[in-house]
Amino acid sequence: MQPAWKPLGIGLNLIDWEHYRMNVTPAIPLRIGLTTLALLLASCGGGGGGDNSTSVPAGPPPSRADTQRFLEQAAFGPTDADVAAVQSQGFSGWISNQFVTPSSGYPGYFYVVGNGGGGCQTDPNVVAHAANNLMLQNCGRDYYGVFQVQRQFFANAQSGKDQLRQRVAFALSQIIVTSGYEAYAQADYQQMLLDNAFGNFRDLLTKFTLHPTMGDWLDMVNNDKPNPAKGIQANENYARELLQLFTIGLSKLNLDGSVQTDANGKPIPTYGQTEVTSLARAFTGWTYPPVAGAASKWTNPLNHAGQMVQFDAHHDTNAKTLLDGQVLPAGQNAQQDLNGALDIIFNHPNVGPFVGKQLIQKLVTGSPSPAYVQRVAAVFNNNGKGVRGDMQAVVRAILLDSEARGDSKTAAGYGRLREPALYLAGFLRSMGATTDGVYTRGISQNLGQGVYASPSVFNFYPPSYLVPGTTITGPEFSILDTSSALGRMNFISQIVFRGGANADASVANAIGTHLDLTGYASVTDAGTLTDQIADRLLHGQLPAGARTAIVNAVTALTPASIKSDPALPAKTVAYLIATSPLYQVER
Repeated sequence: MQPAWKPLGIGLNLIDWEHYRMNVTPAIPLRIGLTTLALLLASCGGGGGGDNSTSVPAGPPPSRADTQRFLEQAAFGPTDADVAAVQSQGFSGWISNQFVTPSSGYPGYFYVVGNGGGGCQTDPNVVAHAANNLMLQNCGRDYYGVFQVQRQFFANAQSGKDQLRQRVAFALSQIIVTSGYEAYAQADYQQMLLDNAFGNFRDLLTKFTLHPTMGDWLDMVNNDKPNPAKGIQANENYARELLQLFTIGLSKLNLDGSVQTDANGKPIPTYGQTEVTSLARAFTGWTYPPVAGAASKWTNPLNHAGQMVQFDAHHDTNAKTLLDGQVLPAGQNAQQDLNGALDIIFNHPNVGPFVGKQLIQKLVTGSPSPAYVQRVAAVFNNNGKGVRGDMQAVVRAILLDSEARGDSKTAAGYGRLREPALYLAGFLRSMGATTDGVYTRGISQNLGQGVYASPSVFNFYPPSYLVPGTTITGPEFSILDTSSALGRMNFISQIVFRGGANADASVANAIGTHLDLTGYASVTDAGTLTDQIADRLLHGQLPAGARTAIVNAVTALTPASIKSDPALPAKTVAYLIATSPLYQVER
């Protein structure tokens, strides 16, 4: 009998291990009742929050366990080389080195005419590149979609040296969302986030506001000044989402992220319709950058790379009232109004707690304490040298905070479910796998997170999502259900037991996705083997009961099966740990 597909929640739909043993992983002779991932997150005991310190003081090298936890937050997973580097340089020193590590990035993409793949046979750019690099029959996939950019994301996550830059840029991509488009468009947008991840948030505001992919995504491009006689009104889409999702949110916040309320206990709004309309008028007069060799005009043909260009004849020059009654004076051109509007937004007191909390959620824990949010927001407001919006200072504050650091965390609700992209990339990187990103980009999409292809500007999951049946914020649980939970298990099974994925002949320089565990074949003691893999995946935090169950599973393997596959004991341990809630909930 097949189980019903129902969302996972607290105390609901415990996975029937025997059913999945028979139907998913027949190689493992073991019965284990798994609790839901949400239950683990909710039931670890202890108090919430951290102390009021902002960083771990300098001292002896960090412990191995804390170093591994740090690299789960600041990178896509701990490798032996990274652990050695962090313990040698210290947390702060490693972060400083990452700030100056060049971006792995998304090079090699080129402009194509935006006609949904219709230019595969006629666009000279496509014909020239396809003849030299990729097969023309995959033109639509490779040039007019995000397949190659998604693939490159996972390849970079596995082997890129700029791990911290990639993690911060990926977090930003889920706050400042664009989705889909041609390969060159999304590559250029994501490269912009990589290039500005460690700059100042005020500069980043300008960069993503004027990026033509964002301009198209939220309708700021070709936004003309109002003309009532012709029925033209300024498009409000970007103005609204910039405020609601990218910078300040709907309600005024305290420094710790808590919502300010009026005398009746109702949230105080940050803005109303008047401010949205005024901001939309401030953003008029911008069109696509001209394509190479063409004169610029209103309106330029579609071009999703570079920076939008202004046409002041199409900009509304009337005065505009923005947040908290601040006014942009009449007579300003498009650039002046844009600069003034972004200055007002950037200096709003909500930005620090609003953006800071989401970065904490995406790097460290889904339900940070108010004190943690306040400490990070304070650094956003002032990096210690009077500078507001210093992203390097913010990232450092998030990762070095006492609530982030330590060998283990036991506070109730602490941690985060590894979202699909980070679950896949983290397991492969931590275990020393190789990948070209083809297989993982498809699996991530099947698990509800097609990287850079969010279903809406609201990302794959809301930052305020509560784990069902609790008051714990767990955003990633929003896209976890029984089907995707099984998908995670099947992925690990494919990688561990079934050889991974072969190279796709239609992808240039493809190597597939493979994990070699033969190096563990010489470890014949089940307890030692379990401890070694638990150290790699769980930084040694494997409960005694779980350890006993895994050791028993390895001991139960027949000599004939081990002779046939000497790595089978290691595969069994890796599978049982990686599919367990202990690993899937990062703590």
